[in-house]
Amino acid sequence: MKVVTIATDLENVFLTRLLAPSCAAVGLELTVLHPAASASSAFTPSDKRAIMTRYLSGLRDRDELIVFTDAYDALFVRGETHIENAYAAFAKRVVFSAEPNSWPLGAIGFTLHAAPPTGRFPYLNSGGYIGPAADLLDFYVRYPAPPTDRFEVLTRLREHGYDLDKRFGWSDQYHWTLVQHLEPEAIGLDHDAALFECYATPNPDINIREMLRDTEEVRDRGTESPLYQQEHARLKASFDLPSTAAHIHFASAVTKTVAMDMYDQGRWPAWLTDSLGSAPPTTREDLHVHEL
Repeated sequence: MKVVTIATDLENVFLTRLLAPSCAAVGLELTVLHPAASASSAFTPSDKRAIMTRYLSGLRDRDELIVFTDAYDALFVRGETHIENAYAAFAKRVVFSAEPNSWPLGAIGFTLHAAPPTGRFPYLNSGGYIGPAADLLDFYVRYPAPPTDRFEVLTRLREHGYDLDKRFGWSDQYHWTLVQHLEPEAIGLDHDAALFECYATPNPDINIREMLRDTEEVRDRGTESPLYQQEHARLKASFDLPSTAAHIHFASAVTKTVAMDMYDQGRWPAWLTDSLGSAPPTTREDLHVHEL
């Protein structure tokens, strides 16, 4: 099994202080895919697909189990045995993390569901997924771009001048949401956080501009911001119930800011901090970096 992430910034504090040390503490080897310097300067989330395609194409073991994780807002609290056992309980070959929000599509994403979604976490989250290398590569090759034209409702929106690819083509999550709807027999979602738990603020009416304003408010006002205080209270309550997952994801800028502050203040619960062990922050030189 390989744990893989993509990072342009090899000194990011979440990567070096939380993700990498957590992998070491639970016995997982983290491979960091690092784009070339020229690519890093113009990197967008959608570039993850090209990078992963190149990486997976170069693996010798086509059956190797690959666990992908975001680099700057996630960590692991359990190791390989838990991950393999939890994965084996799924009927699907590929399993994505899930979350409470239809990001980034908002209400438009609801129209893609034939029936109301169920489970604690109804919607796909691309910050974590797992599957055999060959299966993942097959999806990367078959869907190099978002398959927007395969959805009648999205085609009608484009005819009215609402082009979702122009609005959301930057989002890897948008891409994989569409693919999962086309491949439900092969790609499953972790609705009950058996493997991946996403600590995202529930927001059924997503407005990206409003979310950016919220991020700016928390950045400018810090702990004085009502949004910061609300998220602090929500996270504190969420932490009272230990997660049964292996992968923890703080899925928004505001959530990550609050979570990092709570960590620095020693306010994370023992079930979360224990996963980090006593290892010091990982240095750039200690990372297992694969240049692409």
